[in-house]
Amino acid sequence: MEFMLDSFRADWEAFLGYAPRLLYAAILFGLFAVAGNFAGRLTRTVLGRSPRFRTNQRFLSRLVSWLFVSAGLLLALSLLGFTGIAASMLATGGVVAIVLGFAFREIGENILAGFFLSFSRPFELGDLIQTGEFTGTVRAIEWRYVHLRTGDASDVFVPSAQIFGEPVTNFTRDGLRRPSFTVGVAYQDQPERVLALLEGAVTSVPEVASGFKPFVTIKAFGAQVVEYEVFFFVDLNEAGRDLVTTSNRVKTSCWRALRDAGMTFSSDVSSALEIKTVAPVAVELADARAGG
Repeated sequence: MEFMLDSFRADWEAFLGYAPRLLYAAILFGLFAVAGNFAGRLTRTVLGRSPRFRTNQRFLSRLVSWLFVSAGLLLALSLLGFTGIAASMLATGGVVAIVLGFAFREIGENILAGFFLSFSRPFELGDLIQTGEFTGTVRAIEWRYVHLRTGDASDVFVPSAQIFGEPVTNFTRDGLRRPSFTVGVAYQDQPERVLALLEGAVTSVPEVASGFKPFVTIKAFGAQVVEYEVFFFVDLNEAGRDLVTTSNRVKTSCWRALRDAGMTFSSDVSSALEIKTVAPVAVELADARAGG
C-alpha cells in the first residue's frame, strides 16, 4: 500500500512539474487554432470580393485554417518534448503524399492545375472558350474540371490539367469578335461596285462595331462566280444582341444591297444559283399561213 502511495506521489509531482509545459502547449495550440479560424474567415472575405476566386473561396479558406492548426499541433508536440512524434508525423505525411501522388497522379495533376487556374485564370463564368477540340460556354469551374456547355447543348467536363497545359482561346474576354462569310457574284458585275456595295451594307448595320472598319476582299475567281469574303467586327458587350443575330442582320443587309443593285449572286459559290429576277421574254410565233 505504501509503495502505491509513493508511486502516486511521484507521478503527481512529475505531473505538477510537467503541467506548466502542458499548459503552454495547450495555449499555443489554441492560439494557432484561433489564428487559423481568423485567417480562414479573412481569406474567404477577401476572395469573395473578386469574381475570379469566388468559386473556390470555401476550399481556400479551409486550406488556410488547416495549415494553421497543423502548424500549431506540431509546435505543441515539440514543446511537450515529443519531437520524435512531430518528426514522424512530418515524415509519414511526406511518405503518404508520395504514395498518393503515384497512385492518383492524374487526380493530383488536375487538382494542382485547378489550384493554379484559380489564381491566373484566362476565363470566367459565362465566357465562350475553346480548348483542344471543345468549344463552349463556361458553366462551372471546379478543382478537377471545367464544365463547358457546347453549341449543341452537350455538357463537357474538361480536366483542369488539359486546360492548364493547352492553349485556350477566349472569344468573349473583351467582347470583340470578327465574323466573316463568303458570297459569290457573277463575273458581269463590276468588282469595284460589288466591294463598295458590300462595305456600305455592313456599315449600315447598327450592331457592327464603329471603331473597326469592315472590309471585303476578293477571295478567289471561281469557275462560275467571283468569290467575295466579307469581314466585320462586333463588340458583344455593346451590341446588345448575340453574335448569330448580328451576323444574320449583316448578311440580310448585304443580300438586300446586291438584290436592289440587280446583281446575280449566290452563297453557294460552287453552283452560282441565280436569284436575280429575270423579266419574262415575249415570244411571238409567225403565222405560217401569213403571206401564203
